[in-house]
Amino acid sequence: MESDNRAQEPLPSPDEEQGAASSAAQEPAQPAEKKPYEPYSKKTRLLAWIGIAFMVFLVIMYTYAFSSGVILKY
Repeated sequence: MESDNRAQEPLPSPDEEQGAASSAAQEPAQPAEKKPYEPYSKKTRLLAWIGIAFMVFLVIMYTYAFSSGVILKY
């Protein structure tokens, strides 16, 4: 196998990382504006539960079809 001839960059020392972090801390930080938490509407939650129920139904039906061998008759 050939040796890797690529030059590796030296890793920064912990002191250099702290210096970079402290210089970033000196700049005034803009507070992130977050929207207040709003729960989803009842319609959206109902549709999500219908989707979950439908997927559970499909899993049960496909499991039955594969385990009983009915799918092989087609």
